[in-house]
Amino acid sequence: MIAGQRDPPEEIFFYTCMYKAKKDAGAVIHCHPPVAVSLVATGKKIVPIHQHSIKFGKGIPTSPWLYGTWQEDGEKSAKMIANNCALMIKGHGANVTGKTIQEACLNAVHLERTAKMILWAQSVGKVRPFPAAVVKKYELVEAERVTRRGSRPPRSPEWNYYEWMIKRGERWNTW
Repeated sequence: MIAGQRDPPEEIFFYTCMYKAKKDAGAVIHCHPPVAVSLVATGKKIVPIHQHSIKFGKGIPTSPWLYGTWQEDGEKSAKMIANNCALMIKGHGANVTGKTIQEACLNAVHLERTAKMILWAQSVGKVRPFPAAVVKKYELVEAERVTRRGSRPPRSPEWNYYEWMIKRGERWNTW
């Protein structure tokens, strides 16, 4: 978006407004995760039900339908995501952020994976998100890890795995 030969993204304001509003955003992804969009279409919320979704706190906020080609909708999106790493856009997709491209990508993968898990769990019973105390404890553990690590960015084993697959020319399906 800053330099290069490619045209800017069609829904540019989902990116520019998010970068402007979230000073810690090093990467912004706008995507259309089919299971997450389907789940939100039923009025369900994506909530933390497994370790990799604890980062979603009390649940991913959901906005009414927005379209990033309009600055007003980009601004609404940036306001609604608040301190969360993701925002579901009803009938459209998701905006996902991270401090790095790696973090934003994994946040997007975990968003869709959590939606699938919620869908599967609902088929056999009531979905029970992690209690607030568990979320808080996890946040403390993660803050401690960051302190120990210092300024070095984390290198996730999951990221390493996906990178290894790409280098080998392998493909995977998130379905």
